[in-house]
Amino acid sequence: MLPDLVAHADWGSAPRKRVVAVARRSAAGYEIVGLSAAGGADLVATLRRRYQPVQAVLGFDFPIGLPRAYARAAGVTSFREFLGQLGAPPWEEFGSVATRPDEISLRRPFYPARPGGTRRAHLTAGLGLTERELRRRCDGTDAETLFWTLGGKQAGKAALHGWQMLRCARAGGADIALWPFEGPLLGRPGCTVAETYPREFYQYFGVPRGRWSKRRQADRLTCVPALLAWADGLGVGWDDAVRDRVSAGCSAGPAGEDEFDAIAGVLGMIAVVTGVIAPGVPADDPDVTATEGWILGRRAD
Repeated sequence: MLPDLVAHADWGSAPRKRVVAVARRSAAGYEIVGLSAAGGADLVATLRRRYQPVQAVLGFDFPIGLPRAYARAAGVTSFREFLGQLGAPPWEEFGSVATRPDEISLRRPFYPARPGGTRRAHLTAGLGLTERELRRRCDGTDAETLFWTLGGKQAGKAALHGWQMLRCARAGGADIALWPFEGPLLGRPGCTVAETYPREFYQYFGVPRGRWSKRRQADRLTCVPALLAWADGLGVGWDDAVRDRVSAGCSAGPAGEDEFDAIAGVLGMIAVVTGVIAPGVPADDPDVTATEGWILGRRAD
């Protein structure tokens, strides 16, 4: 059964950089009905309260999982169980980003808290792992390592915020399953959460090579015809106000790039749940379903 609700949250560590695109299913197919600020840690509850879905799939663009080499060194055999233990011994310092190299450890792996005299060698030395071992299989070479927290590509701080949100929601009784750790993407009631990466879906509508940047509205506009054509091919409809904003290249301000990625993400998720794109998770790799996780729609090769 297809989910009643598909939503993608472009999730930065700063609340102002969080945008969610929401698609609702009807007899005619999916319609993108919302594009708005994602708010705080109550996003899952807010979506369930507003749309009341029987089954929902919610995507977040922060890492959901741990590199296998790190997990083995730290004694983690299940990311699902690990998430529930955050904040309690022996993981009480896990979310505290190290400020000095001598603070880095397997129980406090995120570094650095601020720039200035920091080197990646501090992180690998502190954890006793190579740069390659700090990447998950699904990260490939285009994603930043999870525990490095500087630069425009870093996702570590967003992951810390996101994991705390998911942990608190589950502890509060929310019916949330983590894909691929807790079964398949579809077929269960409640909310299934998956890791997404909007850029993974750019290939299906294309972005120019070279100096193109999603941060510039004029550049985003060059992709709008192909993006709308992709949506049409998926049978996706639009709320008029959302389509107008997307047709204009999304908002002119700083949130425009986040809106663009939220739309790309939700369209990619719809393509996955409807079977146009395979989920991609390798069936022959137990580390993926135990500790590492997977980026929705990324091919295993």
